Amino acid sequence: MNPSLVTILVNAKELNKWVPARLLVKYDIQNVNLLELEESYFILTKRSKSDGLLLKLTLKGYHYFNQK
Repeated sequence: MNPSLVTILVNAKELNKWVPARLLVKYDIQNVNLLELEESYFILTKRSKSDGLLLKLTLKGYHYFNQK
């Protein structure tokens, strides 16, 4: 996964915020298998009418990506 993308998701988790996936396109989010990360309990996803797909690291994902 792109290091900038990891940094954004870790910082968002620390602030307890959701990140719109459309803002992560320039960090190659389309090359990441979100379903696989969600099934591994690394991220949470939800849909918003105004922002579309939103992402947030789980505690397991935070610990995994924060160590790298």
